[in-house]
Amino acid sequence: MATDPSDEEFLQAVEEHVSGRGGTVRLTLPGAAALDRQQLLDARIVRCIETRETRDRRVPGLRRAEIAGRPACTDLAAHPVDPPVDPARSRTLTLVRAGSLDEVACEGCEGGTRDCEACGGRGGRDCPRYVDCDVCEGGPDACWECDGTGTPRTRRAARAARPRPQDATRRATCARCERPEVACPKCLGRRHLDCPVCDRSGLVPCRGCGGRRRIRHTPCAGTGHFTVWTEGIIRHAPDEKEVKRLAPLVVRMPTDATGDWRETRLTGATDKLPDDLDPAHRALLEPELAVKDGEVRRRVTVRRLPLARVTVRDDPHRVYYAFPARSGGIDVVGLPSRQRVLHVTARASAALVLLALAAALVVALSR
Repeated sequence: MATDPSDEEFLQAVEEHVSGRGGTVRLTLPGAAALDRQQLLDARIVRCIETRETRDRRVPGLRRAEIAGRPACTDLAAHPVDPPVDPARSRTLTLVRAGSLDEVACEGCEGGTRDCEACGGRGGRDCPRYVDCDVCEGGPDACWECDGTGTPRTRRAARAARPRPQDATRRATCARCERPEVACPKCLGRRHLDCPVCDRSGLVPCRGCGGRRRIRHTPCAGTGHFTVWTEGIIRHAPDEKEVKRLAPLVVRMPTDATGDWRETRLTGATDKLPDDLDPAHRALLEPELAVKDGEVRRRVTVRRLPLARVTVRDDPHRVYYAFPARSGGIDVVGLPSRQRVLHVTARASAALVLLALAAALVVALSR
C-alpha cells in the first residue's frame, strides 16, 4: 500500500512552489512554517435492497395460455433469485404462484354485454308525442271560433265580439270545428304539432346503446371472462448514501482534478475498512455500513486523499495547500489567508465609502 507523503516532503513541495513565485524560504527549518495534516474523504455506499410481495391479479379475457408462460413459484419467500451484479441497478421480477391460475366467467354481464342502464334495456327513452305549436303557442288563439277545443261558440254575440284583424285571410279552416279563416295556419286549430324528434312515436333511440338495448361490459372488455392468478413480485432497488469530508471550496477543484485519491472497494458486509483511514472518518463510516433490512448486495467505494495546510512565518498573508498528485509529485495551491482577505475587503469598503462621500459633496456644492 502506498504511504502518505511525510511532513518534510510536503514542506519541500511548498518551498519549490514559493521559489517558483520568486521567493526564497527554507520551510524545513524549525519554526519556519506550521503544517496541519488532514485527510479528505469521499465515500459512496450503494446497496441493493430486495422486497417481496404477492397480490391477486384479475385481467379481462381468456389469457391462461399467455400467463402460464411466465416464471412460476411455489413459495415466494423461499424462491431463489440472484441479485443484480451491479447493486445500483433496479430490477423487478414477476412470478405466478403455482396452482393459482384460472379463468372465470364475469358475474356482471352475459357474454360480455349487459342491459343498457340509461334506458333499462328498452333501447329508447320516452318522448312527448306532441309539442305546442310555435305559432299559436298551443293557446286559445289556435282557433278564433272554438279556441282549439273543437266545440264552436254558441252565442252569436260572443262571436261578433271576437276581434278580427285585417289579416284574417291568413287564417286557415279549423280542422276541429271546420270554420273557415279562423284557425292557426300551422296547427289548423289543433293547438299542437307532431313531435319532430320521435315522429309521434313517443320513443327516441337511447344515446347510451344507440337503440341496441345492450351495451359492452367494460370491466371484462366485452369478453365475458376474467383470467385470475396470484402474482409474486420481487423488486431490487438501489439505496445510495454518500459520506464526504472534502477540501475547502477554493481547493476542491484542484484536489478533484489532479489529486491522487487512494481508493478501496468493499463488496461484503464483513469487509474491513482500509487501515490508513483517518480514525475520525472510520468512526463516521462504520455506523453507515450496518446491514439494512432486505440488503442482498453492496458496493462501498472509499476514496481518501491526504492534504496538508501550511502557513509560512515570513509570509502570513498566504496559506498553502499541498496534496499528492496523480503525476507522482505533490501539487501545491497558494491562497490569500483569511486575515488578508478581510484586510483587503475592509480597505475596499473604506474606499467605496470615501467615494460615496466625495460624490455627495460634489452634488451639494453644485447646488
